[in-house]
Amino acid sequence: MNQEQLRTELKKLIDSKETSCNGAARGMGISASALSTWLAGKYAGNVQTVTAAVAGYLKRMQEKRAQPKQNVGFVMTSVSAKIFEVARMCHLDSDIGVCYGQAGVGKTRSLKEYAAQNQDVILIEADLGYSAKALFQELHRHLGLSGEGQINSLKDQAIDKLKKSGRLIIVDEAEHLPYRALELLRRLNDKAEVGILMVGMPRFIANLRGKKGEYAQLYSRVGVSCKLEELKDKDSEDIVRSVPGMKYHPAYHEVSGGNARMLTKLMRQVPRVCARTKVDVSAEVIRETAKMLIV
Repeated sequence: MNQEQLRTELKKLIDSKETSCNGAARGMGISASALSTWLAGKYAGNVQTVTAAVAGYLKRMQEKRAQPKQNVGFVMTSVSAKIFEVARMCHLDSDIGVCYGQAGVGKTRSLKEYAAQNQDVILIEADLGYSAKALFQELHRHLGLSGEGQINSLKDQAIDKLKKSGRLIIVDEAEHLPYRALELLRRLNDKAEVGILMVGMPRFIANLRGKKGEYAQLYSRVGVSCKLEELKDKDSEDIVRSVPGMKYHPAYHEVSGGNARMLTKLMRQVPRVCARTKVDVSAEVIRETAKMLIV
């Protein structure tokens, strides 16, 4: 397409509300003002650079429409069922619980679903290098407070807001939490009498105990602990069958190795590979596609 055709196509896309001028500019890696003046035919900079960016963006959008991302909804797997059970125990009994398992088994997806089904749950996703203050600032904001102040003030105000509320605080990626954050969560459980569920990788259990067992008092406060295993064959079958028309669940389960993240990625990519190469889905295609994916 020439420059005028590209302008016309991009204006159609923006008018259809599929994107905005700002959104398209972000997708192209250029400024919104540059794109806006280019659309008006008044851009004074390097026109060829913007034109190439627009062409690439429109091509990508066209491919997305032709090969839309496969939506894989929530499925209650054996892993999800365990997480829901532990979460419910902590929720009802205001207890401290721990779930741990390898990456990709479906921990985060299950926690988000539990939170979505229970509006009184606060879900916090910890990041690498998360400090105790950062944790309580986020909790503070979840409670409708400012998120500002010293750590002790943040903690005390959170306790006042949560006291005897019966709510559940879930912390995902809990292996990123330092000892002080873990200890303050224990105090929150003590004083506010709310449930705390911490979920993370297997190394989180070592963090709770301490390298030399020096955190034994903290670990002893955990009321329920659950190790999460890989998906079972029946889990993979249920996930595959949840998408209309999708089949070959034995091959999907085989190559995903019981990893929910890998399985979901495969279910999204295999139809795209088949569409591009004009071949039918088969166990062999699934195996070949799996070789290109990294979990």
